[in-house]
Order: sequence, then C-alpha cells, then structure tokens
Amino acid sequence: MRMDVLTGMRVFSAVVNAGSFVSAAEKLGLSNGMATRYVAQLEAHLGLRLLNRTTRKLSLTEAGADYLEQSSQILAMIEEAESSAAQRASVPRGTLRVTTSVGLGVLDMGQLITEFLGKHPGLKVDLVLNDRVVDLVEEGFDIAIRMGPRVDLGLVARKIADVRIVVCASKSYLKKQGVPQIPQDLASHNCLTYSYSSQEADWPFMRDGTEEKVRVSGTFRANNGTVLANAAIAGLGIIRQPDYLVSDAIDRKLLVPVLPAWDAGAHAIYAVYSSRRFLPTKVRALIDFLVERFE
Repeated sequence: MRMDVLTGMRVFSAVVNAGSFVSAAEKLGLSNGMATRYVAQLEAHLGLRLLNRTTRKLSLTEAGADYLEQSSQILAMIEEAESSAAQRASVPRGTLRVTTSVGLGVLDMGQLITEFLGKHPGLKVDLVLNDRVVDLVEEGFDIAIRMGPRVDLGLVARKIADVRIVVCASKSYLKKQGVPQIPQDLASHNCLTYSYSSQEADWPFMRDGTEEKVRVSGTFRANNGTVLANAAIAGLGIIRQPDYLVSDAIDRKLLVPVLPAWDAGAHAIYAVYSSRRFLPTKVRALIDFLVERFE
C-alpha cells in the first residue's frame, strides 16, 4: 500500500469523524486545503466519490460508507501493529544469542547472565562458549563478548571493561628454573603462549613510562587461556593471562606473580554486534547492563 493512500485513509476517516474538513485538519495538524486535497486525491485514486459536499454539511456516499468501514479496519490493524512493535521495542523479549570465550564464559558470564535475566524476565539467553572468532551474522548470534578490539567489517564494538594482565608461574617452576628479575630474562624461560596469534610471542611491559617488549617462546601453545593456566599450575612454564583467569590460583598460592614491579598491560573487553541502527532492545539491554556492571 502506498503511503499517500494510507494518509488519505487517515484524513478521510478524520473528516468523517469530525464532521468537517476544518475540524479534521485542525486535529491532524494540517491546513484545510491540505486535508481537502488528500481526500480528493483518494477519491481520484479509487475512481469513486466518497463524500457528498454541501455548504452546510458533509455526508457519506454509499461507496464512502463501505470504504469507511473497510479502511477503519485497516487503520485499526495498523495501529495495533504499531503498538505491538513499539512495546516490543521498549521491553526486551525473545532469545538473545551470545558468544564469548571459554575463559570469560566459565568464570564471569554465568553469574552475569543470571543477574541479567533476573532484571529481564521476558528474555532467554543462549550462551555459546568458543575461543575462535565467530561470524555473528553467518552463525546467527546477536552479540559477542570478546577480548581485544578486533572487529570485522560491518560490526560495531563497544568497550565494556578493562582487564589487568598478569604474568605468573608456579612456585615449583620458579624454584627449578629461577625467578626472572627483568623482562629480558623471560627470553630464556619456557613461556606458554596463545596459538591463535603470532603477536602473543611478544610480551610488553611498562615501567617508569618506558615500554619494553620481549620475544618469548616455549614448549606449549594453546588457543584457550584456562588450559594454559592449568599447565602453568602444573609447573610447565610462565604465562601471561587476564587477572580473572589466574586471580583465584594466585590467592590459593598455586601461582605466583612474576615481575610484579612491571606493568604487564591490560586488555579491553568489548561487546561486538552487527549494527547501531535499529539495535534490538534485547541487545542494547545486555550492553547497558554489562557497561554498568563493570563500572
């Protein structure tokens, strides 16, 4: 249905209900001439006279009465559809498909999603843990919670938190291999790294405004932070991990911070989604919740 016909329907209905073009135009915020023109264009489009016009009053023709009845039903259906859409837009509903890394999912996201669902009873969450970068559109995800700023073309990333990075190892490893005193000492240690990025072999450190990068290597690489942390706990080598992955092990004395006087940097956690335009309410609700929760 063309928009001019729909507008004509609305003006025609308003004219009949108000009893005059003047009253209808005032109600709709139109000039009298514009209201008259809309009805005339509607009649021309239909090839029918809808109203009998006299100097004293307006009356419906037989065709006009039939058209008013049917067009009123159409307008009511449109109003109902708009109301339903507006309600859905304002209240998060449906299923929210979320993907994140195994480390984030196991240690933080379960608790966060539980709290989030308590605030939004109309929602369900389908959480998929995966350490690879998934294609949100191709695989049908609404949002990804990722470490680092990598964003594919057409996606939007919003920073929700910064995570401190910690370099650590087990007491048994350090007793056997020695405790590094400066970043360059790491070059002669067994450092356990991520396998999905060659840049993980370069570990940055900051002290007194000066940055140093150390090229590290080791006997074990993995694409999962939890696996690397467990290997370090077992005494295999030194790791560089987000604090949320190793803080519990450090508290339990299973791991010991290495080079604590040096700043090992931080990683940002991002919410990644497909578009800012017409962002679904359920996606916006989760983003706003995470930003507020991590503040």
